[in-house]
Amino acid sequence: MFSLRVFLPASLTLVMLTVLLMLGNWQVERLAWKRDLLQRIELRTQDRDGPAKRTLTRASDIAKLEKREDEYRKVNLRGSFGSQVGLWFTQIENKPDGLSRPDAVGYHVLSPFYLTDGSAIMVDQGFVPLTQVEGLRANKTVEQSLAVILRWPDARGRFDNADRPEANLFYVRDTDALGKHWGLALPAPIGEVAAAGQGWPRGGQTRMVIANNHLQYAVTWFGLAIVLVIISGLWHIRFYKSGRRFSPNQNDASQNHENGNS
Repeated sequence: MFSLRVFLPASLTLVMLTVLLMLGNWQVERLAWKRDLLQRIELRTQDRDGPAKRTLTRASDIAKLEKREDEYRKVNLRGSFGSQVGLWFTQIENKPDGLSRPDAVGYHVLSPFYLTDGSAIMVDQGFVPLTQVEGLRANKTVEQSLAVILRWPDARGRFDNADRPEANLFYVRDTDALGKHWGLALPAPIGEVAAAGQGWPRGGQTRMVIANNHLQYAVTWFGLAIVLVIISGLWHIRFYKSGRRFSPNQNDASQNHENGNS
C-alpha cells in the first residue's frame, strides 16, 4: 500500500544519493585531469635549469603557443625589455625563501618584453620586497636572450581587489588589463623569468607544486553516499518491522470486537 511515510524518505534518499554520486564522480574526473596536468608539468620542467630548446622571436611564434601544450615550458625570448613597469601584489607563498619578516610581503615586477619584430609579451621579472620597491632600477632596454617559463593569465577571483593602474599596482596578472594600461596588444602567454639571479627583482619564482586533493574529496563524497544508503536501509527495515508487529495486534483487536458483537 502506498504510504507517504515510506515514499518521502525514499525519495529524499534517492535525490541526496544522486547528488553525492555526481559530486564523487566529478572529483574522480578532476583527479584524472590534475594527474595529467602534473605529469605534463613534470615533463616540461625536468630540464628547467638547463638551456631552453626553443627561441621565440616574433608574434607568429607566440601565436602558435597553446596552454595545454606549452604552459610551464621553458623557452628563450629574443628581444629587449620596455621601460614600462607594473607591480603585481603577490601572496606570501610566492616569495623567495630565506627572506626576513619585513621582506616577506611584496610584489612581482611586470614589464613588456619586445621581440625582434616589435611585438610584445608580458614578462614577470620576479619578486621584490615591499621595502625594496623604491630602489628598483629602470629596465635595461638592450637586446638579449631571456630564459622564461611560459604561464597563462590568472582569472580574476571574486575577492581580488580592483587594480590601481594610476599607481602601477595590479592584483591579477591580466594581459588585457596590463595591455590597456601600457597601450599594447599583449598575447595571452606570460613569461616568468626562469633564473633566480641576484638583487631585485628576483626571478625563478615559478610555483611547480600544485595541490592535488581530489582523491580524498572523492572518497569523502562516496563515503557519505555509502553512509546515506546504510542509514536509509536501517530506517526502512525498522519501519517495516514495526509495521509487521503492529498488524497482528490490529487483527486481534478486530477479532475480539467481532466476538463481542456475536
